[in-house]
Amino acid sequence: MQSIMLRMNVMSALEARVDEPIPVALIGPGVFGAHLVYQIEETPGMVPTILADLDIEKAKRTFEKTGIDADEVVFSNDSDDVAGAIDAGKRVVTEDGVVASEAPVEVVIETTGDPQAAARHAWSAIGAENDVVMVSVEVDSTIGPLLSQYASQQGVTYSMAYGDEPSQVVGMVDWARANGFEVVAAGQGTELNFNRHATHEDSLDRYGVTEKFREDNDPDPKMYNTFLDGTKVAVELCAAANAMGMRPDVSGTHMPETDREGLLETFRPKADGGVLDQTGVIDSVTPTDYRNPSAFVVTRAENEATQRYLDQRYNILTANDGEYQLFDRQYHLPPETLVSVASVALHDHPTGVVREQTSEVVAKAKRDLEPGETLATGEDTIYGILEAADVADAEGWVPLELLNGAEVKQSISTDDTISEADVELHTDSVLYHLRKLQDELV
Repeated sequence: MQSIMLRMNVMSALEARVDEPIPVALIGPGVFGAHLVYQIEETPGMVPTILADLDIEKAKRTFEKTGIDADEVVFSNDSDDVAGAIDAGKRVVTEDGVVASEAPVEVVIETTGDPQAAARHAWSAIGAENDVVMVSVEVDSTIGPLLSQYASQQGVTYSMAYGDEPSQVVGMVDWARANGFEVVAAGQGTELNFNRHATHEDSLDRYGVTEKFREDNDPDPKMYNTFLDGTKVAVELCAAANAMGMRPDVSGTHMPETDREGLLETFRPKADGGVLDQTGVIDSVTPTDYRNPSAFVVTRAENEATQRYLDQRYNILTANDGEYQLFDRQYHLPPETLVSVASVALHDHPTGVVREQTSEVVAKAKRDLEPGETLATGEDTIYGILEAADVADAEGWVPLELLNGAEVKQSISTDDTISEADVELHTDSVLYHLRKLQDELV
């Protein structure tokens, strides 16, 4: 819904930029980022100007697959050289994400998925007065409020990426509220082969990744394992919740296994036959049929005439004689992030932005952990769950992304939540310092 609205608003403006297209820097051309680059090149009014990756050959191959002649591509890690190449109309590849984030472009897209690197890149881009579209949602779930506030002070736009679920959830909630509905619950679908204690060793097989896809895209098994152990959905729900001022109804969310009709039956107040103790909550669903919602919102209509009208509509799923409704979207695609690029560059309008920390992702142990072990998401030590931020703070639980590289100080049992007393954190990281700054200022 939001995607169609934004495309209608920006297409004519993009066409007006054909002779002076929006220059875009993209950091981390992996599976998501590369497919986004391909479509930026096909879209009038914008151009992929600079790609950054530690694997420089990957960045070069991305430009090659985009159809750009190798003679038009310059490699440099020097800021002045990069600026000169861009001014000369060349495309640039660099190993340095900070150089890319500070380059003379209009929009920086961060797609590395590495929260430490992504935090540094976003901070640098905002400082250079570039708009930022954040695909690395781990950053939004941890320091999104700080980055959005910093961007506002710098006079630039910081935005979620519409090609990923959190922005689409935010868009559906915004649509529902703007149409006078009460938002009962909102969220996204999870994977069918979900396993909290799964490891990365066989994650690509469990995800069903084909050999051809592996050859073409070099997928990261640790990243795919975060989809399969529930960490990724917790992170994405956290970012969406914090953009909308929502929180989970229960620790870890309800996450029912059900079909589309059961989703609407479940996400209603207990008094009306559902499971919710409160409304306006974030949650997720594991579908038992083919419809895995990329984003959904359960709404309530107060007016009885509206309830009757909606109940009579053949294409709207309702419950309680039309009082509750389900609206959902089945897919998200990397190229849809172009909506965000156009929206921030042309209208200074984010497609979702995190402004507060109402929810938090905390970590639980995948197995018994002993002193001296090092923690890391996506492997065999910890998984993330969603928690209300005030509960996490009161319990002393550590935000998930601050635990990467932390050392265990005392024995932790399987499925125990990790607290500050359990670990030695890396306090010299960019992400740690920015989170501490956020805790003080936002």
